[in-house]
Amino acid sequence: MEQSRVAGTVILNLQDGHKKFLVQKTDDTVSFIQTTINDSFTSLACILEKLTQSAGLDSGAMDLVELTNINIENEKLPLFVFSLDEECIDFYSLNSEFLWEEPATLRMVLQDFNVSGVPFLN
Repeated sequence: MEQSRVAGTVILNLQDGHKKFLVQKTDDTVSFIQTTINDSFTSLACILEKLTQSAGLDSGAMDLVELTNINIENEKLPLFVFSLDEECIDFYSLNSEFLWEEPATLRMVLQDFNVSGVPFLN
């Protein structure tokens, strides 16, 4: 049986008022960050572990701002959206497979998925 997956992104609130979004880069494409769900943990715990262990973010500094579902390859995944202020991160310590992208890039990523209950990302 294939393990279930969970997806997530982080809205970075820049000090100048602009926003950036955390995405995962694979080859020449960007997508929501995804990980498998460990049976011993909740989907929230699994995506938080991915964001802290792989992306190097501080889970204590993030707020959960949205939870919705997306369909990827005929699989329905929970999509957790977190918010984080710029002063809480070190841009230079981010793993190279993760990128902070402009909202236009996230809109392109959203076009690739069937999103139920489109998240309100302001």
